[in-house]
Amino acid sequence: MLINRRILAAFLILISSVVFSCEEEFEVFEGGTFSLRLNQPKTLIDGSVLELTGIEDSRCPENVNCVWEGRSAVKVRWTRQETYDIDLNDVEYVNAQIESYLVTLLEVNPYPTTEANDDKVVKIKIEVN
Repeated sequence: MLINRRILAAFLILISSVVFSCEEEFEVFEGGTFSLRLNQPKTLIDGSVLELTGIEDSRCPENVNCVWEGRSAVKVRWTRQETYDIDLNDVEYVNAQIESYLVTLLEVNPYPTTEANDDKVVKIKIEVN
């Protein structure tokens, strides 16, 4: 019985280390799509780091009549040899040119509702331009 508990404990430690280490793994880079959460940096395969440092979501909530449709805007920091602070939004500045790369805001989720939800996920794409 003691051996089974040790095996079970070792198995649980192995599984939890695999599950919790997934966030720290390198992401695919060129032509890659990245999901970012506020203040949770992602390290890319080339060693550079992407971080969502700010988010604004003033889009009109679902099932609500608004005078203005609103917008979503994000601030992304991309640290390579230099650090680039990138401002993107879904109205005017969907793309930004950084060196030879095009950074594109794809989506901000979830779409606002009348209930508060601060757990936003932003998808961006980086491709060689």
